[in-house]
Amino acid sequence: MVTYLAKFAPNLSNLTHSLRQLLKKNSVWLWDSNMEKDFELIKKKLLEAPCLQIFDSNKPVILSVDASTYGLGAVLLQNSQPVAYSSVSLTNTQQRYAQIEKELLAVIFGLEHFNYYTYGRKVTVETDHKPLLGLSKKPYDSISPRLQRMLLRLNKYNVKLIYVPGKQLVIADTLSRAQLNDKIFNDDNVYETPADLCLLATASPTRWEELAKLTKDDPELDDVVYHIKNGWPDKINTRKYAKQFWHCKDELYLTKEGLICRGSRLVVPNESRTDVLEKIHTSHRGIVSCKIKAKEYFYWPGINNDVDNFIRKCDLCQEYQRNNNKECLINHPIPDRPWEKVGCDFFELRGKHYLLIIDYFSKYVELQQMNSTNAFSVINCMKSIFARHGIPEVAISDGGPPFDSFALKEFFVEWGIEHNTSSPYFSRSNGQVERAIQTLKRSLIKADRESKDIYLVLLDYRISPSPDLASPAELLMGRKLRSMLPCLSKQLGPKYPFKDTLKALKHRQNTQNKYFKSNSNLKPLKVNLRVWFRKLPKESWIRGKIVNISPKPRTYTICAENGKMYVRNRFFIREDKSNKFFENVRTPEDFYSSEEQEIVVMPDNNQQNTVVLPNNAQPTSRFGRKLTQPKRYGFE
Repeated sequence: MVTYLAKFAPNLSNLTHSLRQLLKKNSVWLWDSNMEKDFELIKKKLLEAPCLQIFDSNKPVILSVDASTYGLGAVLLQNSQPVAYSSVSLTNTQQRYAQIEKELLAVIFGLEHFNYYTYGRKVTVETDHKPLLGLSKKPYDSISPRLQRMLLRLNKYNVKLIYVPGKQLVIADTLSRAQLNDKIFNDDNVYETPADLCLLATASPTRWEELAKLTKDDPELDDVVYHIKNGWPDKINTRKYAKQFWHCKDELYLTKEGLICRGSRLVVPNESRTDVLEKIHTSHRGIVSCKIKAKEYFYWPGINNDVDNFIRKCDLCQEYQRNNNKECLINHPIPDRPWEKVGCDFFELRGKHYLLIIDYFSKYVELQQMNSTNAFSVINCMKSIFARHGIPEVAISDGGPPFDSFALKEFFVEWGIEHNTSSPYFSRSNGQVERAIQTLKRSLIKADRESKDIYLVLLDYRISPSPDLASPAELLMGRKLRSMLPCLSKQLGPKYPFKDTLKALKHRQNTQNKYFKSNSNLKPLKVNLRVWFRKLPKESWIRGKIVNISPKPRTYTICAENGKMYVRNRFFIREDKSNKFFENVRTPEDFYSSEEQEIVVMPDNNQQNTVVLPNNAQPTSRFGRKLTQPKRYGFE
């Protein structure tokens, strides 16, 4: 401090000469009467002009304040030169304040002590406690009542808080550490009254008494209460269970009922958290809505994760949950030649049933009206079509009747056709057929309205090219088909652009994949995993267990609770997380490993806490990560 003020006190170096001799190497420390006399003269120099200047109302006013463990310091500055000093001791109660409360108390002390100079003027307050800058911007209901009262006292002053590093706050820091022991800052204008809790007006007194008792019996909150009453030390010296509250220590306070609050939110004891979660989720709203409601009224470490897990494991919510998100597209391999792979399915239009078969390579469609959809009628129809175009290697269907019949299975084996089925009720996996049905249905409905021949409509579909591909008939037969449209005879000659077709098909497939890139794949499931699944796409979810994983992509065999077996796509399956929630409610011990021994807190004479860790203790975070204690000088 003397070095900092030397520029305002001429010839000060002459007085400090004898004292500086003690700083030389190998000098003997000898404090005699001459040194005592010089020391008193130095202090006197700092308390009179020209070191102290006369207050000028036309100059900006700066108030530099600081708080130490036992005192407060403040200095009034103009152009970096002091106008007046002041320091004061803290009472025993004030010494147990949180550091942010002490720093704000130092601001109040400086403003009120120099009220004659600060009231009615714009004052810049320098502090080395950066959280004070954000505190003034917070709503009052989000901070403790003590801080609320302090901030209310600042309202009558025109104050601008700025942060200054502690090493530059020399004068105020010195004054706070060399406080006047005979002068105590008695806050007579503020009455420390217990805070009344008004969070839930519907709660009965009996409920408050029950919560207060649970708070008192909770070892986690007992440590928090201890630090609220006796002050918060550094995090390393904080009691075991209170460490998870250290980040919000400045917002915690105790009510007259014995409850802990963080701002306007109640800190819920461990035993009441499940009950609180049930009340928050009474109407079975979604995760985001329940989180907002929980954060408005309650607080405990990990509240967001607990709300998230509770709702994800709610049986009723799982039963009526929405469908899973769409996954990335899995394309069928492009066939090497026409009529190698075909898809088949039924559709109904105006009371009539139709069998549609489409070639995966050329998109050529065969459509046959069916008087009956039994297996033998389908077999006869397929034989007729395959006799015209040849026998395909692969036939894909949805696996429904009659494609699941023994007769059709026998027919496919006899004719050497590999029969693949899509997942039940998951038509997307046979999308080529579904798209062709959709297109033809629209065309047939329009043709019926205009009384047109449906076979001419079907012919028009077969000869219509796409922007990047030739017509289905040309790709399948290597020639254009003659239709009602006039054309030259040379256009009907054989021509087969095979290589260009393969290239165009691959390009089309890659373009299609771009639309599904934003989708994320669902997590694969394992055998014996408990799940929720849908029997039908629009029914509610029911419980089951995975008993087999099909070689087909994303297809699983599920055993329902009634013993029936179902084959479903991953889209219709959700993992069941509800059966272990109430067994896995976290306790304070869950934040530490089971091998960790108890941390012993030993108070010393200065009422500070010294933490002694056993040699084999390995603390872990609440997420299970092992924490390595930092090595500090003098504490190894």
